[in-house]
Amino acid sequence: MTAEQQRIDILLARHMAGEITPAEREELQQLLKGHADAAFMMEVLNAVQTVTPGRDPELADPGKWAERSWSSLEAAMNAPAAPAAPKEAAPVAKVRRWRPWYYAAAAAIAVAVAIPFLFGDKADVQQEAQRNIVIAKGERSSLGLPDGTKVWVNGGSKLSYGEAFGHSNREVYLEGEACFEVAPDEKRPFVVRTGNMDVLVLGTRFNVKAYPEDGQAQAVLLSGKVKLTLRNTAGGQEKDLLIAPGQKVTLGTVAGEGVADSELQLPLEVGAVNPADCDEIAWINDRLVFRDVPFRSLARDMERWYNVKIHLEDAALGKELFSGVFDKQDINEALKALQIATPFTYTRNGADVYIRR
Repeated sequence: MTAEQQRIDILLARHMAGEITPAEREELQQLLKGHADAAFMMEVLNAVQTVTPGRDPELADPGKWAERSWSSLEAAMNAPAAPAAPKEAAPVAKVRRWRPWYYAAAAAIAVAVAIPFLFGDKADVQQEAQRNIVIAKGERSSLGLPDGTKVWVNGGSKLSYGEAFGHSNREVYLEGEACFEVAPDEKRPFVVRTGNMDVLVLGTRFNVKAYPEDGQAQAVLLSGKVKLTLRNTAGGQEKDLLIAPGQKVTLGTVAGEGVADSELQLPLEVGAVNPADCDEIAWINDRLVFRDVPFRSLARDMERWYNVKIHLEDAALGKELFSGVFDKQDINEALKALQIATPFTYTRNGADVYIRR
């Protein structure tokens, strides 16, 4: 996704929320001139936004409102295109294809239709409850939060925060990986919450990696100072840990091999990194760096990097260690590079990759 497409996404979201400024509306209109699919989505959203219970008492019934909204959506979807110059060609059946933007539009309409009737008169409050940023596998994105904090979000990740963010609190919820450059604010600490670890900071730069499927959560501090709150999901016990710049903390989220921490009963490791050249944040510059990483762990990172599903059909192969850097290589080039270090064969079936000895 290009920076221009990301900007369109942000402006469309602000348009839907009714928060777009006149200057932003003008910017959006200019950007849409070069993106037909995005322009189509905005037409659909505008069509459905005209169908609201407040404008027509007859639509107070949820079923009638939903029916009218979907009728507006269908009308927008099936609107005839501008007539093209006639061509001499055999007649063909007309098929209207749904592009990804159309699916997104339909999903957005479904949510917009449902919310007011789920929450009644409190709809205005409930719609402000949560904002979600979802980055697909194979993609990476950077954005600014309302408090001025800059965030880089890795593929296969979800970052969420409430409407109160930047006002009464600065809490975000992360599932996946993100790198934060936090705007200083001594009165409102910045908190990143994950399944097994919370990170509390006042103003600093750090990376958090907490994909549920990885079986561990990791925090790397590049500058400033943070406090980690580590949780044992089995017993509900917590432990606070202060870390300094250049430290990396890895917490196993499930009991596994190795010596467990005496208090948490989960594997806990504190290591060192070089803040000036940190492998753990190379991904924000579109580089996947790995050093002495087991193939089974590297495979999960490659799945998110290339948006594929890797099937390791040899358990022993999953324990082989690899080191390297991927930047511009595609999935086939990456696998061939790994084959040089450790012989294996692989086959592909679409997005599925099968690896064996």
